[in-house]
Amino acid sequence: MARRLSLSELEEYVRDVVAFLEALGPPQTPEEEAARETLARAAAKLAARVAAPISLAVVGEFTVGKSLLLGALLGRPDLLPVEERPATGNITVLRLREGTAGTGTRLEDTSKIHFMTRDRLASCVREITRELARLLDEQLPQLKAGEVLGGVDLIGGPQGWQPFLAWYRCLWGEQIPRLQHVEADLISSRFRDAALELLRIRDAEQGQQGLLGSEPVELATDAVRRVLELPVASATPDTAPAPRKLTITREGVTAGGAALSDCFPLVERVEQVVEVDPAFWPLGDLLSGRDVQFLDFPGVGAVGSFGRDRNLSRQALQDIHSILLVLPAHHLPSDIALDFWQMLAADGRSQEALGTAALLVANQFDRIVVPALDAGQPGGAGLGRVDSLNSLEAFAPKITGQGDNREQLFLASAVNGLLLEQQPWERASEQTRDVIRDAAERLADIHRPTWHEFAAHLEQDRPDSRWPQRLRAYEEAGGLDAIRRGVERHLARHGDAHRLERAHSAQRDLDLALRAYRRAAPRDEPPEAAAYREAAARFRELGKLIGRILDDIELLDDTGLSKRPESPVPPDVETSRATVRAAVYGAHWWEQLVQRSLRSPDHLVPHGRPAETDPLSPRKRRPRPRPTADDTTVFQQLFERVLADQRALDLHELDRWLEEWRGYWSAEIGPLREWLDSDEESALLLPELYTRRLHNPQILDDLIEDLDVDALVEYVTENAPAFLESTAAEPAHAFPMQPGHALPWHAESDNGDTEADERSRHPLAVLQMRAAVADAAAGQVSTQLQGLLRRVLQVFRDTFDGARESLLDHDAFRPPVSRKAPDRAESGRAPQAEDDAGRGPTIDDLIRTWLNGERGSGGEK
Repeated sequence: MARRLSLSELEEYVRDVVAFLEALGPPQTPEEEAARETLARAAAKLAARVAAPISLAVVGEFTVGKSLLLGALLGRPDLLPVEERPATGNITVLRLREGTAGTGTRLEDTSKIHFMTRDRLASCVREITRELARLLDEQLPQLKAGEVLGGVDLIGGPQGWQPFLAWYRCLWGEQIPRLQHVEADLISSRFRDAALELLRIRDAEQGQQGLLGSEPVELATDAVRRVLELPVASATPDTAPAPRKLTITREGVTAGGAALSDCFPLVERVEQVVEVDPAFWPLGDLLSGRDVQFLDFPGVGAVGSFGRDRNLSRQALQDIHSILLVLPAHHLPSDIALDFWQMLAADGRSQEALGTAALLVANQFDRIVVPALDAGQPGGAGLGRVDSLNSLEAFAPKITGQGDNREQLFLASAVNGLLLEQQPWERASEQTRDVIRDAAERLADIHRPTWHEFAAHLEQDRPDSRWPQRLRAYEEAGGLDAIRRGVERHLARHGDAHRLERAHSAQRDLDLALRAYRRAAPRDEPPEAAAYREAAARFRELGKLIGRILDDIELLDDTGLSKRPESPVPPDVETSRATVRAAVYGAHWWEQLVQRSLRSPDHLVPHGRPAETDPLSPRKRRPRPRPTADDTTVFQQLFERVLADQRALDLHELDRWLEEWRGYWSAEIGPLREWLDSDEESALLLPELYTRRLHNPQILDDLIEDLDVDALVEYVTENAPAFLESTAAEPAHAFPMQPGHALPWHAESDNGDTEADERSRHPLAVLQMRAAVADAAAGQVSTQLQGLLRRVLQVFRDTFDGARESLLDHDAFRPPVSRKAPDRAESGRAPQAEDDAGRGPTIDDLIRTWLNGERGSGGEK
């Protein structure tokens, strides 16, 4: 297990590695040169994370109001680009400083533009081309997008952009040699938009002169907004545009001319310093001796960005400590919100860090109508009366976990908040000013219903609930002040721990890079024969262990469990079926229908009454009819809710089992995997043996990766929701009744006193319908969970099959007949003698000190 160092020790670790690299002579092999480059990158990454300010990213889907909310929190609504259209096109870093009371929140006069490195831009382009090729190959395989774009490096490859330029016009219906012609009308404009985005990146990359990977450009803050805003969406052109020849220099960008707009696709982030007026947010408690920065992220999925925004977000989230996840209050839950969460989780954070990584804000809560209260029925004011609150309560544990999330959830309206706090909003965009004026008129209406009364009734129903406090905080300041206090508490409790966790993640990368360099560097002395014997014995042991694991996977895949598996068993399908059946049978709608029949003279379910309008509904709004059991809508909602709840429970049980499975096999595999990655003489033989036997030292790295049980379980946990989605039909398709269909006892159903009508309204028909819904739900759950477990076990099987195929056979461990030690002088490597002691630490010094802990104080074990 990696030693967990303090921040000061990590700084010293980086200094030692840099000193070691600077003292080396020329590399002797391409493998050693590549290992040095990897080591240098890992050291730079760790140094950056150790020195980084505590970072809170504001993320969410486009047009959810992130930028306006962040501006309102800091006391200046126009701080960032705010439009009704998607506006934020690049990551904006706001370095916080406390300003002077009464002067208003302001940005410093200059800002910095940070450009991507060439590798980062290449990664961005690969993501766009990969997604474009995947979708086109599914829908229009005759365009051969995967063949043309798949595996091609448009940024650094020998052909550059030529494959794309020779192909992209086919998306406008042009005839391209060796491609089957497809009419433009048959091709979605979304594919053309993706090609336009690639073309913009191409033009900027080809025209830039020394910007990629360079020092940031500093220029006037008023001018920098051009690279913060997405271009206004325009109609996709009818004909394929030609590439443009641009010239983008550092001087041109600084001057703020056309080059500033042209460089947009190359920008990674814009950094600004914001001085916050203490009248809106005194930052003393937030800063408290630490540097803090907020980051406004692009809204993923905006028109005009096919994949660049997602790539930027995923890369940047690796360095982020916490996120403020902004949700649209009026249509929870949000798939895009989960998308951001999965990006955050994909970087291998610990479960402890993930559980405290997010604050959730349901923004634009002013769009939610305060429900009318039933006189004399305080219990009727439950969360079920407000869909957004009910959905948020169900959604939040997916992000915050099943523990107490009382201080991680907030309700907010940026426009209501800035009005209640009397923030200056005259410089906001025209569209934003219109929204604020409408909110001001609504707030001025003294007769408008508020959430205070609803909160009071809810408090009687649920005394321990946090929702009354959240609703009152929303009414008092649009939720802004509650969010500020929540952010302060969150960063005070978790900021330093998250920063150290991100540094430890980079430390693991540096540890691996150091060991990899130790294996790649030429050695001065030949190994003893005993090292070969030990390596052979270890591989025999490893082969037996992999065989046990594969045998165990086959037993786990045996649904009948004819023989007890060696490792913990996965979730039981029958338990899930029983749970979902009980949930369907326990719904109050069935009892309601049966009680209606008992009260009816003919003991049949009577016809319902026509829906009545609610006289208390706000004017200019259509009344929302209350749900009834007279059509299939409520039963479909019940069906889908039960399936969603069981889906979450199955995923939770899967996570629990995966942790147990990980713990069981980690104890078995751990020592052997550590040996493979160690600096023991027998392990250092392996790269040469793989080269000599299989002519590919990469297979050793593949073996080490396949045996990483922690990474394997993390991959499965991350992808389990996607596995589950792919295993069964949509719930709406599995529902056993016609959606939105009137039931026999509906008010508008035929009232004829026929025998068929009586049978259809008999209580037995209700019980049969209940059984049908329960059977369909149980079948859906069974199919989903069985499919999920098969997918998971197949991933396990493929991984360990690959590990078995990567093993060396016994004959590979025979030592060579003769071996001549390389001459130090001829090798160009300086001898590590006493007179060379001042040149810096050796590779063995670094491993002993920082990986094995062989020094005075050491870090935590």
